[in-house]
Amino acid sequence: MRYIVSASFLGLIVGVLGLYYTLRASRTHLAIDITAESNVLDVRTSVKNLAVLFQGRDIQQENLNLKILTVQIVNQGEVNMLETYFDSRNPWGLQVQGGRLIEARIIGSNSGYLNENLQPKIIDNKYVTLEKVIFDRGKYVTLELLVLHAKDAEPRVIALGKIAGMDEIAVTSSFKEHDQQGFFSAVVKGPASVQIARSITYFLITLVALFACGLSIAGIVGVVSHFKKKSRRRRARFLPRDESPEKEKKRQILLDVYADGGLEGLSRLHDVLSNKELLKTMLSGRRLSPKLSHELAPDASWRIETQSEIIRFHPAIPSSVAWLVEEGLIRVSGESVDVDPDVVDLLSGLIAQLKGVGG
Repeated sequence: MRYIVSASFLGLIVGVLGLYYTLRASRTHLAIDITAESNVLDVRTSVKNLAVLFQGRDIQQENLNLKILTVQIVNQGEVNMLETYFDSRNPWGLQVQGGRLIEARIIGSNSGYLNENLQPKIIDNKYVTLEKVIFDRGKYVTLELLVLHAKDAEPRVIALGKIAGMDEIAVTSSFKEHDQQGFFSAVVKGPASVQIARSITYFLITLVALFACGLSIAGIVGVVSHFKKKSRRRRARFLPRDESPEKEKKRQILLDVYADGGLEGLSRLHDVLSNKELLKTMLSGRRLSPKLSHELAPDASWRIETQSEIIRFHPAIPSSVAWLVEEGLIRVSGESVDVDPDVVDLLSGLIAQLKGVGG
C-alpha cells in the first residue's frame, strides 16, 4: 500500500510538472525595455547669450532638451512569434508621450532578418511603427530614439498594438532599477515583516520540496521492489513441486523468502541455518563475536526485542529468520534452537534449482 501511495504521489508530481512545461512551452512574451537614456547636451546652468539651435529652434531658450532613449525589444517567450501573432487592425510599434520623436533607428540586433525587415517609421513625431515580422525565440533588436522634450517633463514610451497570447505589452525601464538599487538591496527589499514572511515561505517551500523528493524516491524504490518480487514469484511458479504435501508447504514458505530477498537472501539464510552456533547466538540474545558477525554480513547490525519479534537484522536475513520462527520451522525454547530437519535440504535444493534457471 505504501509504494502505491508513493507512486501515486510521484505520478501527481510528474503530471503537474508536465502540465507546467506544456503551458510554459506555449507561452508568448515579447519584452520591451528601456535599457539606457542620455542627454545629447547637458547644460546644467543657464549661460547668457548661449544658443543651442536644433532644426532652427533655440532649445536652450525654449527650455527644451534632446534625449536619446535606447530601447530593446526581445522575444523572451517559448515560441517563435509569427506575423499572424500581431493584430492586423492596429499598428505595431512604440509611442512617445511627453515629447516629440525626432529620429528612430536600429543600432543592434542578434538577427540579420530583424535588422533588415523591422523598418522603423516615424509618424506625426509621436509614433514609431514597426513591420509585423517573424520574431524568433531569443531574438532581439535595439532601437535608438531621439526625443525632444521639455526639461521639466520626462518622455514616456508605451507600446502600440496587440499580440496574441499577451494581455498587454509592458514597457520596463531596467536602467532606472539598476541605478536605484544594488544586488543586496534587491535581496533585502521590503520591511522586516516582509523579510520574515519571505524567509518562512522559502523554508516551507524547501521543506515541501525535500518531502516530495523523499516520497518520490521511496515510491520509486517501492515500485522497483514490487516488480522484483513479482518477477521472482513468476519464476518460482515454473519450478517443480515436491511430491510430499507437507514438504511442499515448507517449500512455499521458502519461496516467500525468495520473493522477498532473492537468491542472495536464500543463500544467506542457508549460511545462517548451516551454522548452528551463529543461529543459536542470534536467537538466544547473546552478543555475536566479531568472527560470527563477519560471517553473517560485514555491515550487519541487529538487536533482540521480544521472543515473538525475534530479531531485526540485515534486510535479507532478519525477516527470513523471523519468518521461519513464526511459521514453526525454527523452534526456540530457552537456550535450545531446533531447525526443522527438512528445511536445510529443501533450501539447498531450491537454491540449486534457481541457479539453474538464472536466479
